[in-house]
Amino acid sequence: MTTTSRAQRGREHREARQRAKQQQQRKQRLMFAIVGAVVLVLAVVIGVLTVGESADRAAVPSTTEVAGDPTIEGEPLPGAPEDPSTDQAAGDPVPVASGADFDGEPVTVGEPGTPQLVMFMASWCPACQEELPEVVEWLDAGGLPEDVEIVSVATSLDDTRPNWPPQDWFEEEGYDGPVLVDDVSSSVAEAYGLQATPYWVAIDGDGQVAVRVSGMIGQEQLDALADTVSGT
Repeated sequence: MTTTSRAQRGREHREARQRAKQQQQRKQRLMFAIVGAVVLVLAVVIGVLTVGESADRAAVPSTTEVAGDPTIEGEPLPGAPEDPSTDQAAGDPVPVASGADFDGEPVTVGEPGTPQLVMFMASWCPACQEELPEVVEWLDAGGLPEDVEIVSVATSLDDTRPNWPPQDWFEEEGYDGPVLVDDVSSSVAEAYGLQATPYWVAIDGDGQVAVRVSGMIGQEQLDALADTVSGT
């Protein structure tokens, strides 16, 4: 074997290794480019989703934005007992709460004149979510006497709980009666002795407690509550 042949084979071997190295480098650059493109696409998608979620969150009102600022006149009622027949507040004047609905229209609870059925509702409360459709069905069927007014109090407001905001819930369930929006401290509910939601207070025409009931009542009890304050 000549020296020239060995030198030639050496060059060919070095060139082959160089070509292999270059090919490997091209593969690595291509892989890096693909990975970079994927990372960029993911970053863009995440950015778009984040912006969308931020926009959605910004569109949802907070508790303080939804809460009202009602005024309350009169002595607060004691806490409602489990058994309505033992209610010491029966016959006592109710506090008069004046405030507004979700659109800023005035709403008053407890003012003497027209008998009222007042339902205190929390949009996140499972029992309230079952009760409101029953109430709507009862109203649609003409269950409410003509001389009695039904008013809801949106209370226990909490934007961290499910089924928020409450105005959407009332609308989705088809309730179009007046709604007094309580404040962030649930002052109206406290003044009326609420212990749990849903909570019902039947007020006679003199502005006095007729009946107070905690929990779901259904349409038959709605009839009975309405009858206690109706003059017809």
